[in-house]
Amino acid sequence: MKLRRQLILLSLCTLALPWAGCQYLRQVDKALSQGQMQTLEATGNAIAARLASAPELIAPDPRRTGRPPGAQLYLNPLPQAPVLDGYGEEWRGLALPPRQLLDQDGKPLAQVTLGRNGSQIYLLLTAKDRSPSYHDPRSSDISSGDTVQLYTARQQYTLPVASQGPVRALWYNPRRGEYERELRIRGRWTAAPRGYQLELSMPFDLTDGELAIAVEDRIRSDGGEAARHTSTLPADGRPGILVEPLRDLQQELNHFARPELQLTVVDKEGFVLASSGTDFAEERETSDSSGERHWLLDWLYRQILTTDQLPPLPRQYPDSLTQNRDTAGQWFRAADEANAGDDRIGAVSVPVVTRADDIIERPLLGRVIAAQSASALQSLTESAARRLWLTTAGAAGLVLLLLLGYASWLSWRIRRLHRAARNAVDTSGRLRGDFPQPFVNDELGALNRAFASLLAELDHYHQYLRSLAGKLSHELRTPLAVVRSSLDNLSAGELDSDSRRYAERAADGGARLSSILNALSAATHLEASISQAEREDFDLADLLQLLTQSYADAHPHHRFELQQTPPPPAQLHYHGAPELLAQLLDKLIDNAVSFAPDGSQITVSASESKREYRVSVSNDGPLLPEGFGQKLFDSLVSVRDDGGKAGHLGLGLHIARLIADFHGGQLNAANREDRQGVTFTLTLPR
Repeated sequence: MKLRRQLILLSLCTLALPWAGCQYLRQVDKALSQGQMQTLEATGNAIAARLASAPELIAPDPRRTGRPPGAQLYLNPLPQAPVLDGYGEEWRGLALPPRQLLDQDGKPLAQVTLGRNGSQIYLLLTAKDRSPSYHDPRSSDISSGDTVQLYTARQQYTLPVASQGPVRALWYNPRRGEYERELRIRGRWTAAPRGYQLELSMPFDLTDGELAIAVEDRIRSDGGEAARHTSTLPADGRPGILVEPLRDLQQELNHFARPELQLTVVDKEGFVLASSGTDFAEERETSDSSGERHWLLDWLYRQILTTDQLPPLPRQYPDSLTQNRDTAGQWFRAADEANAGDDRIGAVSVPVVTRADDIIERPLLGRVIAAQSASALQSLTESAARRLWLTTAGAAGLVLLLLLGYASWLSWRIRRLHRAARNAVDTSGRLRGDFPQPFVNDELGALNRAFASLLAELDHYHQYLRSLAGKLSHELRTPLAVVRSSLDNLSAGELDSDSRRYAERAADGGARLSSILNALSAATHLEASISQAEREDFDLADLLQLLTQSYADAHPHHRFELQQTPPPPAQLHYHGAPELLAQLLDKLIDNAVSFAPDGSQITVSASESKREYRVSVSNDGPLLPEGFGQKLFDSLVSVRDDGGKAGHLGLGLHIARLIADFHGGQLNAANREDRQGVTFTLTLPR
C-alpha cells in the first residue's frame, strides 16, 4: 500500500470526533427528554390535585356511579351538522374514532360513531354483513330481517334495515296497543361494500342523556331468532350514559394552558372530557407547508438523536395512559401517512383520585394527560449539533487536507528520489551527473545525499576505467617498442631453427599487441572527438542508399538489400552528424559480414513514425547468447569464437553505441523471430 493511502486511512481516525460529538448530543438529548417528562408530570400532578379537590368538575353526573364499564357512549362535538344522506362523507373528514361492537363470538359486527351539534345527536353506524336480510313488507312483524335497536331512558325504538331509503323508527304505544313511528328520528339507509350503513339524527332531549344500541343479524327475513347480535345495553336493561365534553371542566383546564402544551382530561373509561392546546398533526402539517426545514436534515437528526423506534401518536391515547391507577409516561412519534418521521411527542398520564377520607378505596375519577412536542428541545439540540458538526467537520477536514498535502509532498519527494535513482545509470551503464540535491534536512534528505555521494564515487571510478585504456596504451608503447626492436636485432643475427621459430612467434605477438594498443588509442580519441562533431540537416534515406551500394561493392560475397518505409523517393529528413552515422553503420555492417555465411543476404531497413526513425541491420548467422543483448555494446566485450587471434576487442559495437548516444538514440541487438540470425536496431528521435 502506498504511503499516501496509509496516511489517508490514518486520517480517517479524525472521524471519531464527529462520532464522539454525536454520542455527547445523544446524552444531552436524553437528559433534556427526561427533564421534559418530569415537567409534564409536575403539570399533570397540579391539574389532578385541583380536580381531586373539586370532583364535581370531572364527575358531575351522579348517574354514572356504579354503571358497568362499556355501557356508556361518547358524543363527539361536531363543528357542523352532517348531511343525512347515508354515505357519511362528513364523518370521514373529521376522522373520529368509532366504537367497535362485537358479536357473541367476539367478532366485529358493527361500528358506531356518535356526535352532537347543538341540540341534535348524530349517529353513523356501519354493519358488516355479507348478505343483509331486509324487512319483508308482507310480514306481520315490525322487523322481519336485520334490525337496529335504540334504547333511551324511557323508550325503545326499532329500526328495520333497508337497502336504501329513509329510516323508519318504531316505538310501542301501550295506550293504543300498537307501534307508532317516531318522526323526530330522521335518517337514511345505504348499502355498503361489506354490509349496510345508517346515518341518523335525533334530539338530545329524546334520550334524557341515556342511550344504548343493539344490532341483530338474521339469515332470512322471516322474523326468526337472530344468528348474530351485539348490544351496548347492560344486563340490568338500563341504557348507558351519553358522555360528552364538560364545559366547566374545559374552563378550568384553560387556566393551565400553555403554548406548545396539550392537556387532556379523560374519565375512567378513556372518554375525553376536556382538552386544550393545538393538534400536533395539524401543527406538523403547518410547519411542513412552511418549508422552513429540509426533510434531509430532519432525517439526519432523527438518525443521530433518536435511539429507539417510537410508536406513532394515535388519535386516542392507549390504555396504558388512560385505564390504570399509576402515573405513566410514554414517547410517541407524531407521524402521518404522508410523512414517515416527525417530531417526538412526550405524554404523561396522572390519575385523578378523590380525596374523601371516609372511603377505604378511593375511586378513580379520571386521568390528566399532558403532552408536549419535543420540537423546542430538538431545535436546541439541532442548533448544538449544527455547531458541533461544523466545528468537527472543519477540524477533521483541515486535518485531512493537511495529512493529504503532507502525504502528497512526502510521496512526491520519494517518487523524485526513486526516479533519480532509476535514471542515474543509462542503458549503456554510464552514470548521469544530474542527480537532484536535497533541500530539506530530514531522513529523506540524508538518504538523498547518501545516494548522491555513492553515485559520485561510482562516477569517479567509471571515469578512471574509461581513461585506463588510454593510459595503458601510452605506458605500454615504450616497452613494446623496446621488445620489438630487440626482436628485430635478434632476427638479424645467426639463429638456429628453434630459436628463429620462437623469435617469429614473439614478433607476431608483439604485432598483435601493437594493433590492440592502436585500437584502444583510436577508441579513446574517437570518444573525445564524437562530442565535438557538428550537426547538419541531411536526408537519411539518401545516406543509407549510398552506403548500401558501397557495402555491396566492398563485400561481393554477400547480398545487400535496402528496405525503406515509406519507399523512395520519400525522404527521411534528419538533423545530425552524417559522418558519425556512416561510421556507426560501418561497424554494424562489419559485424554482420563477419558472422553471416557467404552468399547470404544482409538487409538494411529504415522506417519512420511520428516521434522517431528506426534503422536496422539484419543478417543470418549464429544467435546471441542469453543475456548479451546489451553487453555487446560494452568496451572489450566480444562473442567471437576465434580465440582472439584476429585481434577483435569488441570496440566496434562500443563505438557504435557512443555515436547513438551522441544523437540521443538507442542501439539494441536481438535474435530474429525466425531464430535464423540477429538484428541490430538503431532508434533516432526526430
